[in-house]
Amino acid sequence: MNKGIKFSGHTMGAPGRDIYEVIKLFKEIGYDGIEVRVAKDGQIDSETITDEEARKISEAAKAAGMEFACLTSYYKDFAPPAREDVIKNLKRVIDIAAILDCPLIRVYGGDEPFTRTDIWFNDFWSYTVSGIREVAQYAAPLGVSIVIETHVSSLTMSARDTMHLIDDINMNNVGMLFDYAWVELAGAETGADAVRRAAKYIKHIHIKDWKLESKTPLKKQSCLMGEGTVNWAEVIPALKEIGYTGYVSDEYEKIWYPAELPEPEIGMKHNLEFCKKHLG
Repeated sequence: MNKGIKFSGHTMGAPGRDIYEVIKLFKEIGYDGIEVRVAKDGQIDSETITDEEARKISEAAKAAGMEFACLTSYYKDFAPPAREDVIKNLKRVIDIAAILDCPLIRVYGGDEPFTRTDIWFNDFWSYTVSGIREVAQYAAPLGVSIVIETHVSSLTMSARDTMHLIDDINMNNVGMLFDYAWVELAGAETGADAVRRAAKYIKHIHIKDWKLESKTPLKKQSCLMGEGTVNWAEVIPALKEIGYTGYVSDEYEKIWYPAELPEPEIGMKHNLEFCKKHLG
């Protein structure tokens, strides 16, 4: 990857379109790369795709002059009895990433701990640490890194907890996927302070905006960048201040909010122009 900030679109912003259509669409919008939703209803299903199919996708992206920025997996329960299958499935995602020359895969920082009443929190944490470490050890010789997302319903919603987990895993190819919108909701650190604290851990960034109506219960409405309540006015200058180089990925949540958001040709183009104006 060349030095400097690049911009990628997340395929969740174009539901119903296959990976080849998205490659063409994101190229036309002006993105440098693609982040792919890897799931049964995603543009890549890691449990069914063959190596040959992955190579065809790689060739199509290269022909269009597009890079794969990150593969977004959804496996996250590292505790028994799901543990063995989760680790096996994440290793398959890594194999696909290697074929696509994709440097990163997104991994949740474990499952929501309070859904389990049969495992102590410390044991749940330890299972997550050792599970992600095993996955990272598999990924390292293939040139793939793991990025743990700051995300609700996991052990790592705040930057603080994500840094703690990364430190415990203690692998050079494990870093943070900094999704600031969730960090802000977590409230352990906010704005420029969150960016500065997490600076050395950040390997990938998600951007999105929403209009927050209430925290408890959580009620929000997804919207275009700059039209919501997320404090990007403070965060974006801080990202420039720390000298971030890597991908900024538009996690355009059209798949979850089909009625609220315009088509990606309009909404994702707006978001890209917003980011280029403030970060480029």
